[in-house]
Amino acid sequence: MSGQTPKQDIAQHTTAATTPGADTDHWATGDFAAHDGCRAQPLVDGQAAMLAMCRAFLSAKSYILIAGWDMRADLPMVRGEDTHVGAAGSDEQRALVASLRAEGLSDDALALWDANRLCVRDVLGFAAAHGVKVGVLLWDAIHVASHLTNDPATEQKQLEQVGVECLLDDSSRAITHITQSLHQKCAVVDGRVAFVGGVDLTCQADGDYDRWDTHVHLCASPERGMDILPTGDENGVTLSAAEHPWHDVHSRLEGPLVADVLHNITQRWGEVAARHKGPIWPLQVDATPPPPVADGHAAQIVRTIPPKTYTFAPDGIATIHQTYLRALARAKTFVYLENQYLWPEIYIGLNMMRWGGRSPEMMEVFEALGAALERGVHLALTLPDHPNCGREFTDGGVAWLRERAPQAVTEGRLHVFTLGAADRHSDAPGGVVYRPVYVHAKVAIFDDEWWMVGSANLNSRGVKSDAEINVISHDPAAARSLRLGLWTEHLRPTLDEEPQIVDPLAGLATLHASAQANLAHVERRELLSGHLLPYVTHAEGVTLHLPVNPAHGWLDNLQGGAGATPDAYANRYL
Repeated sequence: MSGQTPKQDIAQHTTAATTPGADTDHWATGDFAAHDGCRAQPLVDGQAAMLAMCRAFLSAKSYILIAGWDMRADLPMVRGEDTHVGAAGSDEQRALVASLRAEGLSDDALALWDANRLCVRDVLGFAAAHGVKVGVLLWDAIHVASHLTNDPATEQKQLEQVGVECLLDDSSRAITHITQSLHQKCAVVDGRVAFVGGVDLTCQADGDYDRWDTHVHLCASPERGMDILPTGDENGVTLSAAEHPWHDVHSRLEGPLVADVLHNITQRWGEVAARHKGPIWPLQVDATPPPPVADGHAAQIVRTIPPKTYTFAPDGIATIHQTYLRALARAKTFVYLENQYLWPEIYIGLNMMRWGGRSPEMMEVFEALGAALERGVHLALTLPDHPNCGREFTDGGVAWLRERAPQAVTEGRLHVFTLGAADRHSDAPGGVVYRPVYVHAKVAIFDDEWWMVGSANLNSRGVKSDAEINVISHDPAAARSLRLGLWTEHLRPTLDEEPQIVDPLAGLATLHASAQANLAHVERRELLSGHLLPYVTHAEGVTLHLPVNPAHGWLDNLQGGAGATPDAYANRYL
């Protein structure tokens, strides 16, 4: 390989496929093959995802490759009791150390862990200092259209200071779509384990929208946020100036499909390195697929690669879009989706319906959802109340589904939820503060048979014009476990016994009842039971007398009372 250019290396790379035993009609075609013998483990919320990534990075022996949408070099990856459980020398702490050592952490790595020096820069810099090649491919964001990101050049400099080789991928600047982003979140360690999902190792530049959060999603947490000074009241409740609760899902992968995640990163890396004369060692690592994992299942890496962005796919790749269409066409009983957006429209940076026209690709997804509802399938979606943009577009998507399948609405087979958090605070109206939990997860579960997790949103960008990567797995046990885990988290603490949600259709009825009960709690200024609430469109807000802002939802607006915009209290704490 040493005598070849990066482009030649990419062109000649092939991935040996294993023949999956599941129905081949489910698998996408035209890019990576499906493989048997794969282990895909869902990682729900940032605490679990970052903990798993940190352990893998510190056990690396040869290389770490990461492709991200955004990154904060100073972001703590491990926090709280994950660093120290119990007192020094306690049984709990010894068990933690034993588990870290079993994963391959050296004495030096254990010392780093014990010193709680586990921010991104420390972890990757430690690996680089111990002979591990570390490469980070970071989107070179254009900040006029990317207000949630940090300055990529600043993060690149901080990473390079500790021995990490960081390339800024400016490939999206060759296209005229001003809101396009290179949105993949994936990593490979030593060719043996990979990570794919929705979790970026980042938070917003001002410390808000920290991707690290726990299943509890507290209104405010001393462990969440960056350099935020908390304020408390006489009741001991602490609220910070920012730090929105954050719900997300990632995955840890083993088996043959790890090589496909590696190939995805090296394809992109090679083009950027060739254009900017960057290092090409990532193209020279051993790309042999790992052997099948015992008791593994069939799985596939699917992608969105936008047209006219990379020379390895000049016409683009759309296997995520294809996967949604195939899975929805074959759904029999229920579909459960969590996503940041649900847009029929093409969003071009302005909250104006019809400005960009309807997305043909997303309308195919909407038609597939509508057809499933007409067949009698139950559909539930969990969406953010306060997305960073495009809430009116999601309102339009919800309205379209309801109009497309009125019988499903009448029969109670179409559910649309959001997530919220509540806590007591003496300054809040009624003594209770409400906050939206930011739903950033991109999850799809079909009939407790198939599950998919990744970076792709349900909008034109996710299925056409952004760079995205998902994993879909045919593993009924994992699909069911993921569903139960998510629903238990959202219902907590309303569930005393899991049987209420073991059956998916009974579980959907439980979710609906919990959301409606929480709506009544909000109307009475009471604490929530769990996190589920109905997603309320702006039009519904008028009917229900809820202060739904067309762009920002309604939970934040509750701090000033019904019909009000956020007042001094909201501005102070939210």
